[in-house]
Amino acid sequence: MKETSRPDPHHVPSDAAKARAEAAGMDLDALRSENRELYEMLNAEAVVRVSPTLAHHAVPLIPNVEQRSIFSVPGEPAVRILAFPPLTTEEQAQFDDAAARLVASEPFRDHLAFFRTVRDPHGEHRELMLPMPPDAWNGEVVLVGPFTSQEQAEAWPAGRLPSHLIADPMPYLGHWFCDVFDSEDAWVEAQATNESPT
Repeated sequence: MKETSRPDPHHVPSDAAKARAEAAGMDLDALRSENRELYEMLNAEAVVRVSPTLAHHAVPLIPNVEQRSIFSVPGEPAVRILAFPPLTTEEQAQFDDAAARLVASEPFRDHLAFFRTVRDPHGEHRELMLPMPPDAWNGEVVLVGPFTSQEQAEAWPAGRLPSHLIADPMPYLGHWFCDVFDSEDAWVEAQATNESPT
C-alpha cells in the first residue's frame, strides 16, 4: 500500500466515480480534501474478481501495487479487488500476463485455478478463481466442477438450475465443467446482436 497522501489535486474523477458519489449523496470535490480514503475508494476501479482463498495471491500481481491503494469488497463466491489509481491499459495487460502465469504454475494448476476475461452486457471483468465443487453449488454464477466426463457435465444442470440461469459444459485441464451464467445476460446480448442465445 502506498503512504498516506492527498490525492492528486489535478486528478479528474471518471464518470463512474461521479455516479457512485452522486448515488451515495457525496461531494467528490469536498472528499478530495476532507476524506482521502473515501475519495480514492469512490475512484477505484475493479482489477479482478477472485476466490477468497486466492485474494492474497492476486494483490501482488498488480503492477506498482506499492504506489496504489487497494480495496477489497467481500463476497461469495468472489471477492472484488479494486485499485486507485486505476490500472492503465498497459498495466492491465501486465496483470493479465502475471495472472495467467500464476494459474499455470504449481500448485494452482493442481487445484484447477483459472484466469479469464469475461465480456457480457455489463461490461468486461476478470476472474481469478477456483471452480466450485458441484455438491457445494448454491445458485451462484460461477464455474462448477470438475466432472469426470462431458456426459456428467451435460447432465448436471437438468432440474437443478432456476429459470434465470444457464450452464454451458466446457473442458479445462483434462476435466469438464459447467459455466453457470445469467440467462438474462444472454438474452440482452442476443437482442443487441440480433442472435439467438446459446
